[in-house]
This record gives sequence, structure tokens and C-alpha cells, in this order.
Amino acid sequence: MEDPFLIVKRDAELSISEMNRNLERWKKLASGTSSVAKQERTAVKGKIMNALESTQGDILDLEEAVSSIELDRHRFNITEDELRNRKSFIQMSKDQCEAVRASLNNPQYSSASTSVSDEQISIDRYTAAQQANNRSNEVFIEKSMTQQQQIMREQDEQLNIVGQSIGRLKQIGTAIGDEVEDQNQLLDDFYSDMSQTEKRMQSVQKKVDKILEKVDGKKQNLIIGILLVIMIVVVILFFST
Repeated sequence: MEDPFLIVKRDAELSISEMNRNLERWKKLASGTSSVAKQERTAVKGKIMNALESTQGDILDLEEAVSSIELDRHRFNITEDELRNRKSFIQMSKDQCEAVRASLNNPQYSSASTSVSDEQISIDRYTAAQQANNRSNEVFIEKSMTQQQQIMREQDEQLNIVGQSIGRLKQIGTAIGDEVEDQNQLLDDFYSDMSQTEKRMQSVQKKVDKILEKVDGKKQNLIIGILLVIMIVVVILFFST
């Protein structure tokens, strides 16, 4: 994408070139006294005023572009020399406009049959209107810059809030991960205890079977009864704790 400054710069250069060309033509027609010369001189002056107005509008756009670059230098890949050249072009364009305006106000180029006072009044009115327009544009630019700065500050505050929220979420995620690891460790310990208990029960069962094989029926019933009582006591104690 082409640099917008360069696009507006070309437009300004074309307007300045047209303005100077018509100014030279206007000066040459200053000595003419015929009605045709007067009409042509008036028409040429209108072209000069249009080119002057167009150039001044381009200058305002160029100044706004340079101001935007100076406010946020890290977003634009513009060197200091290039920025200085752009400011120099803007100043040169302003000087060109002032020189043209001075020539239009110079009585030397007023024709003998043309009312100098009427022409001067017309130029003064245009100048006053242009100055008022310039002031309005400057106020608009200042307001726009202030709004942009406010928006940037609000965006920075929102980014800070989002960053803090992300930090809190990270802490919560870390705490949950630690809790899950602790629960997994408890489950591992529980399964290990269950395995050991199962092995002990199997060992006890084998011993009981051996004992039962060595005793007769009555003694088996007695032993079974005693074991049942013991198991009941163990179960009651287990659930009571």
C-alpha cells in the first residue's frame, strides 16, 4: 500500500504547479485593457484561487499526517531525515501559497481599468474565510488527536485488566492442578493399602483352612463361631471409628 503522504504530496505539487502557471498568465494580462482581457484575467484569477484553496487543504492533510507520525513513532517506519524532509516540503508549500497571495495583493499587477479596491476586498474576504476555515480545521485536528489519545489510554487500561484476569486464571489453574495431584496420590495410597490388606486376608484365610483341616467337626464349628464373633467385633469397631 502506497504511503498516503506521498499521494497527497503529488496532489499538492500539481496544485502548486497549476497555481504558479496561472499566476504568470494573470500577471501578463495585467496590462490588458480590453473587455476580453479583463474577462480572461478574472477567469485566470478564479483558477488561481481554486488552486490556492486546494493546496492549502492538502497542506492541512500533510500536517495531520506528520502529527500522527510524531505521536506514535514506533508504528511508522519513517526515519528522522524523511520526517524532516516532509516538514520542509510542507513549509515550502506554505511559502508558495503566501507568495501567490502577495502577488495577487500587489497593486503593480492591477490593470488600469480594473478597480483595485474591489479586487483587494475580494482577496481580503477570501483570506479571512480561509483563515477561519484553517482555525476550524486546527480545532478539529486537536479534538481528533485528543480523542485518539483517550481511546489509546482506555485500551491500555482494558489490556491491563485482561492481563490481571489472565494472571488470576493461571493461579487458579495451578491450584487445581496441585489439588488433582494430591488426590491422585491419596488414591494411589488407598489402592496400595487395599492390596496389602487383600494379601493379608488371603494369608489368614490359608491359615484358617489349615487349622480347620486338623480339627474335627465340633471343634470346627466352635472355631467358626469364635471367628464370626471376632469378625463382628472387628466390623463394629471399624464402623464406630
